[in-house]
Amino acid sequence: MIDLIIYVGMFYILHLFFKMSFSLHKVPFVKWTYTYGDTSNSTALSSRMVLASDNLRQSLPVFFVFAVLSEVTEGVDNLMLAQTWFGLRVAYLLGAAFDLYRFKMVRPVIWLPSIIVLVCMGYNLYLYS
Repeated sequence: MIDLIIYVGMFYILHLFFKMSFSLHKVPFVKWTYTYGDTSNSTALSSRMVLASDNLRQSLPVFFVFAVLSEVTEGVDNLMLAQTWFGLRVAYLLGAAFDLYRFKMVRPVIWLPSIIVLVCMGYNLYLYS
């Protein structure tokens, strides 16, 4: 579980660079380096990456709490659920990258199971306590 927590942390750090990375050909790097830099020319892909990052940040704290508690309690085996959550988050990112969310009902098919997995992780912890 500890390895997975580290992988998820690195995945989040990677998310932080997506907006800038996919717009460097339109917005000079120096514009990203200060608060009032004009980044209005960023690409549509960068905008989608920002939305995917925002979505990740909404569930990431809950995941980390449940994953760490699962590791600390040692009696709760949430590893498979945590791996499933991480896989769904990677799928969510790919869906945003390939602009799949322009189609109706694609986003909920990926996003909702990730929330259900978090609920299952919490339920497992509740049963253990």
